[in-house]
Amino acid sequence: AYPEMAQALSQIATMQENAMLDEFDNLISFARDELDADRNSFVTNVSTLDVQVRRADSLVISLLSDSYSHYGQIENYRVFHGSNYDTQSGKELMLNDVATVNNDLAQAVETELTTSMWAGDFYSETAVEDYFANTPYDGFSWTIDYLGVTFYFASGDLSDDGMLTATVPFAKYPELFNA
Repeated sequence: AYPEMAQALSQIATMQENAMLDEFDNLISFARDELDADRNSFVTNVSTLDVQVRRADSLVISLLSDSYSHYGQIENYRVFHGSNYDTQSGKELMLNDVATVNNDLAQAVETELTTSMWAGDFYSETAVEDYFANTPYDGFSWTIDYLGVTFYFASGDLSDDGMLTATVPFAKYPELFNA
């Protein structure tokens, strides 16, 4: 029903498949190097990609990519990345297409974050506001679902407490969202 979106999803699937095939080649190379060096010191290496559909309707397709890698002595690496598309055109949506990106949105995100963590865990009292002020529209990791917009923060973005998420509900903050 949406040929432009179907084409965009096909391209995304091909890119993700190729990225994981490259990752597979890397894992094979790591294993060969480790086995050639010392057959008794093999370390398990892991790389996964999980893609979740957060919303799919006649307005928006929203995908959350959850990437995880662990390469022996190298630190664990986990990243969430949201991709949001206009279903009609297949074009990727920027955050400012969906919400008014300003201090009010930053405050709403902080309010939602502090329902599950202590505000004193942020790097500073203005950590969330500073993040919003210093991040370009295409630098936010977010998804849109049926109830609101969820923001994903990597460890180190706002605090050292690991990955953080905050959902800003449409019903609670209608003034922040575009029609």
